[in-house]
Amino acid sequence: MGGEHAIGRTVISPSRDWGDCRGNIGAEGAVIVFSMLRSVRIGVATVKMPALFLACLLPGLFGLPCAAQSTSAPEDPVAILVKTALESNPGLKAQRLKVSAALEKPHEARALPDPAADVEFMMLPASHLNARDAVTKGVSVGITQALPYPGKRKLREDKARREAEAAEADLHAMESDLAGEVKVAAYRYALYIRLLELNSRKAGSLRAAEQGAMGLYSSGGGTQADLLSAQTAITRNEKERLDLEQELDITAARLDDLLGGQAERALLDKVALAEVSWPPRLESLLAGSRKRAPRVIAAQAGEQVEEQQADIARSDFKPDFTVGGRYRHNDVTMGGGNYFTVMAGMTLPFFHRKDRYQPALEEALAKREGAKQETSNVINQVRYELTEAWQNASHDRAVFDLLQNGLLIQAKQAYESSLNSYSAGRTDFATLLKALADFYDYQGEALTAQADFLMARSRMEALLGLPSLELATNVGTASTDSSTDNQKEN
Repeated sequence: MGGEHAIGRTVISPSRDWGDCRGNIGAEGAVIVFSMLRSVRIGVATVKMPALFLACLLPGLFGLPCAAQSTSAPEDPVAILVKTALESNPGLKAQRLKVSAALEKPHEARALPDPAADVEFMMLPASHLNARDAVTKGVSVGITQALPYPGKRKLREDKARREAEAAEADLHAMESDLAGEVKVAAYRYALYIRLLELNSRKAGSLRAAEQGAMGLYSSGGGTQADLLSAQTAITRNEKERLDLEQELDITAARLDDLLGGQAERALLDKVALAEVSWPPRLESLLAGSRKRAPRVIAAQAGEQVEEQQADIARSDFKPDFTVGGRYRHNDVTMGGGNYFTVMAGMTLPFFHRKDRYQPALEEALAKREGAKQETSNVINQVRYELTEAWQNASHDRAVFDLLQNGLLIQAKQAYESSLNSYSAGRTDFATLLKALADFYDYQGEALTAQADFLMARSRMEALLGLPSLELATNVGTASTDSSTDNQKEN
């Protein structure tokens, strides 16, 4: 056969082009591998595995996950998804309408109460009613206007303005939370896509292993247990694929929900798992969270609303005033002449001090104190969630490094060693199969750690209201020194 080696029907060409071997290993190639292992003797001279073929096999099996899988693009697909969500999410649209409504309230709050007008007919006989009698015997027209105590209208206007600011703060908090949720869902979707791709590669290798084990078993050089082990691994891998497809569909549905419509699948497929780097120092992030975190700002805005309400409750102890004027035409009680009268009055709130105004003040003070406690609670929650996300990101970064620079390399070497040992008859098929499965599993763990880091970083950005974590004040870029410090803290 010239420069080719044959076992049964399988042909290996040592002159196979190296450039064709860097893709995923096919079923035929794996059959060749497992048919040649252990230097099988079945009526044919012993043939050892060509070194070139083994070198050609490994690049297809061992595509180590890269720290940066993103490619240059005109616009980040994650940014497009976030922009779409901010424009289309129904919850945000509803909140924007609330803000628009709240912005109109200051004008309403400052306006005076409606004036009141009245007409009075005088000296009407009880026996019969006659409009002409009313005109001849007297009629009067009056108008009155209530005037709140000086400063009360300003307080109500200030409260309405604070309420509008609180509504805007709530909107910004919702926008920040939504952006974070979209990023998390997008990276989770990208993770499942890559895990499904990895699952497909693993399935191809396992099917090839099954065919190889079947070939050895048919020729008497292998055991039925080896064949069953390969088939069990294939079934387990299929079950994992079903789980991944379910999670992918759930994540896609979540993105549809966040975007207020169906997310473009072609755009989702472009989402890349970006480079993994050390997060900024936790202390600098916590220091800025009190002034920067949208949820804290929203809670503080709500506290200001309750403070204004307490001031209004105090002002209600002061009286309001009423002024008015009246024109009396043909007033028979005054000799049939025409007259103008004016009047002024005031409310007497001290009559209801204990049963109305004092309880209202106590209520306002209690709500104000509750708002202060709520602000403290939100600050603590944000600090905790920021710390949790930072710890997760740091842990995921360390795990990714451990996998990328340690376990994946070791797993590759373990598989190579198992392959050589099995070829020489020094190890069994189960050990080789486990080494193959372990390496694929470690690749999945590396992808998961990479995506988990990006999701934790997205949560930190949402908590701080930043489009990118690098924009946080007093935060430098990740350097070797800071990386070392973070490793020590972990």
